Amino acid sequence: MKEKAQYQYDCVSCPDGKELDFIIQNSRQIPYRTFIKNVDKEKIEEFNTGFGIPIHKDYAVSFYKSKLPNGNQVYFFDHSSIEYIFY
Repeated sequence: MKEKAQYQYDCVSCPDGKELDFIIQNSRQIPYRTFIKNVDKEKIEEFNTGFGIPIHKDYAVSFYKSKLPNGNQVYFFDHSSIEYIFY
């Protein structure tokens, strides 16, 4: 069984702007179902938006697949123009 991607950082606390730029430039939007199959679901639930809205039902959230400069797979979601990176 493949290990699920773990939360690494968000764009506000990004340790490497070049890496983040590469991730965003090489991304493509994916459905929530694909995203959740590949990331740690427990961590995602911590990001649920206010007012009791699950993150996958929030109209301001989009899910993406990308890669790191070394070719490793990356997933992220964008919530109100903040990217949350998982690998």
